[in-house]
Amino acid sequence: MKIRRLVIVFLVGIGLLGKGAELCAAEKEKRNYHEFEIWHKLLEYEISPDGEWGMWRIQYAMGKDSLHICHLRSGKEYRYASASMAEFAANSRWVAFSKPGNHGASSGIAYQTCLLDLTSGVEKIFNGAESFSFTKDSHYLLLKGRAKTTMELNLYHLEKKFTKTIANLHSCVLDPAHQYLACLCERSGNSGSHLEIVNLSDFSTIFPKMEQAEYEKLKWDSWGLTLVKVCSDSIAVHPGVDIRVLQNIKGKLHYNSLLEDMKDGLPENMEVSKFYSPHWSADGKILFFSLIPKRQMGAIPQKEALDIWHWKDREIQSRQKNRYYANRAKGFLCAWWPEEKRWKQIADSTFSEVAAIAPNGDYVLVVDDKPYQPHYREPRRDWYLVHTATGQRTLLLENTILSAFFSREGKYVYYFKDKNWWAYHVARGKLINLTGQLSVEWSDAYYDGPIDIAPSFGVAGWLAGDKEFWCYDEYDIWSIDLATLKTKRLTQGRERGIVFRSMHRGNLPVNKEFLLRAKGRDGQTGVFRYHPKGQHRQLLYGPYNYSRLVKAETKGCYLFAREDNITSAELFYADEEFRAIRSVVATQRQSDSLRFRKSELIHYRNSRGQELKGALFYPVNYQEGKQYPMIVHLYELLSQRLNAFTYPSARETYNMMNFVLQGYFVFQPDIRYEVNHPGESAADCVIAAVREVLKRGDIDSTNLGLLGHSWGAYQTAYIISQTSMFAAAVAGAPLTNMVSMYNSIYWENGRSNQEMFETGQARFRLPWWEIEEEYIKNSPVFQAQHIQTPLLMVFGADDRAVDWRQGLELYITMRRLGKPCILITYEGEGHTIGLLENMLDQTSRVMDYFNYYLKGEQPGRWILEGKKYSLEN
Repeated sequence: MKIRRLVIVFLVGIGLLGKGAELCAAEKEKRNYHEFEIWHKLLEYEISPDGEWGMWRIQYAMGKDSLHICHLRSGKEYRYASASMAEFAANSRWVAFSKPGNHGASSGIAYQTCLLDLTSGVEKIFNGAESFSFTKDSHYLLLKGRAKTTMELNLYHLEKKFTKTIANLHSCVLDPAHQYLACLCERSGNSGSHLEIVNLSDFSTIFPKMEQAEYEKLKWDSWGLTLVKVCSDSIAVHPGVDIRVLQNIKGKLHYNSLLEDMKDGLPENMEVSKFYSPHWSADGKILFFSLIPKRQMGAIPQKEALDIWHWKDREIQSRQKNRYYANRAKGFLCAWWPEEKRWKQIADSTFSEVAAIAPNGDYVLVVDDKPYQPHYREPRRDWYLVHTATGQRTLLLENTILSAFFSREGKYVYYFKDKNWWAYHVARGKLINLTGQLSVEWSDAYYDGPIDIAPSFGVAGWLAGDKEFWCYDEYDIWSIDLATLKTKRLTQGRERGIVFRSMHRGNLPVNKEFLLRAKGRDGQTGVFRYHPKGQHRQLLYGPYNYSRLVKAETKGCYLFAREDNITSAELFYADEEFRAIRSVVATQRQSDSLRFRKSELIHYRNSRGQELKGALFYPVNYQEGKQYPMIVHLYELLSQRLNAFTYPSARETYNMMNFVLQGYFVFQPDIRYEVNHPGESAADCVIAAVREVLKRGDIDSTNLGLLGHSWGAYQTAYIISQTSMFAAAVAGAPLTNMVSMYNSIYWENGRSNQEMFETGQARFRLPWWEIEEEYIKNSPVFQAQHIQTPLLMVFGADDRAVDWRQGLELYITMRRLGKPCILITYEGEGHTIGLLENMLDQTSRVMDYFNYYLKGEQPGRWILEGKKYSLEN
């Protein structure tokens, strides 16, 4: 059934409005967003391991994109339409990717895998592969696909050009060195599968002595091959689970079964969980798994067509429903020592969940929140450290909202408390204040949420041996020596007004260089190279947005993308020292008719004296001495978009480039909040920001529009009740009644909105009956009598985040007050509008609305009159 595009438009005193397809067509004729006309989209990019080749995908139009594979020195290029999933071999000679194949009338487009030899340019096509990958030694291309009713794996030898096929495949995995391949294969006519281990050097095959059965979760890491066996017991519909381990110990294949090692030790009412993926400790001695209660089998209970919402429920019914399968899969952590043929249950029903396992496997962090349920705010918990071998428990934190973590090698448990970093020495049982000796602010000074404890600025990591702990203040990186507690500031960002953060993935290197991300107070961003002796070097820095540095694995060179608000992403090549930087491909063409101007950062203060910033974007073809209308776009901290490029799109209603191209200034001011006063805070900041930007003289103060979606929409609806400076406002899915919203459900996850209000974005620390005046004062619906600005609201009728009835409350109130208000709802849509024709329609109507009120353009009938309800609509 075709979903109707537009369901309801409410206008003061008017009924319903039907489809707007004709309007969409008319809008396309009179309004041009120049989509893909000047700018193309850089979708993804990679560099070959030897740094000689680069590949990237560019979207040239809706549904049209191309894969480019280019030699970065000579410029030799291969181009493939609609190709994707490209991957270089480790030796950089080969590249494989997926591309459209034959078009079948019934099956649509059949994709095929293309293998390209970069030394000769020769291509080879493989049909039917659903996934592919290279082995680490670049000897084979592995192609997995469906052959009639079963799966098969084809191993294509890249040099010798022959194919080895493994049929009836269930699943497969390579060993860490990619020398062996383990396969679970099915036999025709038999249930289950058997294990084969193939030596890729000569295709000799080992058949471990394991019975044919249903196996899952095949995994091969440094400590062995693990797989989960689903066993049938006396009740056929109620299988049990076993874990099998195969290890190569001194050249011999050793086989272990968890159930055999458990013998009679498994509790009668428990079974091994098939939902938990077994994993090893860092030394390979312990395999962690989980037990879950056995499900009682018997007559299937009759389904009842009712729910009982009880005031004593630890979780409300909607949350129980949302979490039903996750709760069923939740089990009790256990440890298994295969070499010693013993196991131990670590966690039991006295704990709520396992939070972390030490890398060495010796200890586990568990939490218990049951004494503090139900949770109306942030969950409170008790944290315990449990010794894996003995089960001994040590209480670390009691009745806390804090979180704790293991250090890199598990020697410490660390957490942020009382504005300092603390570490608990596991072996000595000693608690150490790591940062108390420094007069440095470690708490996020900009946190304006409702939770009483401000979060830290974050952690960079630990050095090998847990010798040093690295953490952040507002600007810099600090190190703390765990043995001496000596501290050192590793960067000098505070003096320069630059925030430095580590870009290194994984464990921090010792006495080695790595990259730092940098962001200045003035909005500039860049990349620096950290040097252990403090001689950090600037590699990239400027009024741009830099995206994803990709480094060649065997050669120190990079690809990265750069953009700003008027220039779409351009791909660059850089040598190891970033001394030679050159453009590889640009995605923007010159235009003689469209001229753009760089964005600016506007500084202002709210009534509390807080320094704030806003990003100002100029209208296309801006002329000095002329005044322009302006759209003020709201959320929370949007000035960070200062140097980001936004591709114009008729499918994106809240796309700021759309408004720039229609001759509007666009202003995105930052908002800082005072707890229990979210709407008032937004009005305070935004009004101050607009007054500041109006001092320029080139913005028409009589033609200002206000725009926001979701939380930004709430602020939009509220602000127009506090000021008449805006000539029109558009709010997409706004909260309007903070009392009824507090008492509703966030259906996306089944939680009560009470938690979101008292701990999250809404920033009310107390329930409405304790601070009723603040809830009323910050609710647009209760301030509607002061609204003087025409308001358009847009909702999806199936919004599971903000119920569309929130809009209905404000509409009905404004209608009764005789104030101009339109409410549009789209049938079958959620919190964001997703169906193409609805996206086009929404963008068109919002632009039409602003153009009428801010530019004086001819309005559509729907703005002035709405439309009567009829069955045809």
